[in-house]
Amino acid sequence: MAKNDKQEMIIDAALEVFRDKGYANARMADIARRAGVSYGLVYHYFGSKEVLFDLIVETWWSDLYSMMEREKASTAQFREKLVNIIQFFLDTYVKRPNLMSIFVSEVCRSSVYHTKEGLSKFLKFFSLCEEIMVEGQEKGFLNREISPHHLTYIFYGAIETFISVMVLGREPLTRKRQERATSAILQVFIDGAKAQAK
Repeated sequence: MAKNDKQEMIIDAALEVFRDKGYANARMADIARRAGVSYGLVYHYFGSKEVLFDLIVETWWSDLYSMMEREKASTAQFREKLVNIIQFFLDTYVKRPNLMSIFVSEVCRSSVYHTKEGLSKFLKFFSLCEEIMVEGQEKGFLNREISPHHLTYIFYGAIETFISVMVLGREPLTRKRQERATSAILQVFIDGAKAQAK
């Protein structure tokens, strides 16, 4: 759905409210007030809090999958692909901290995403990541004795843990800190999972 300026304003306001109050405690009236629009206009565009929240989350998943598909198809070096995946998460935190907060607090830790339908969202991401890990093994970067499945969990776990600490502490992420974080995640992952010398 193409969004106009008012809709974007409402979505931004919703992200702020969901971050401040949590999804369960957020009300459409809070979102309307934060956006500076009428209560009726929010309902006109989105119909309900559930619809608005689902749109935000679906947009997140769509952007994440698109990025992963690009990296999978890319002819870039394996290490560069990993950098780009890490940067996607860190850049989102810098540019849209409220969105990343929703992902950490309302998606990663939500019981909804422990259902079959919810888990399918993560499983699609993990499947794309596993394909990149297989490429790393085939090109001699990663240890073939570690399953691509486990490599994916370890890699994503490092990113998600770092982002969670940033979100929960509402910490700023400078360019220098972003570079250090990317380097640290890569170093621990690559050195810990690199192919053994023969």
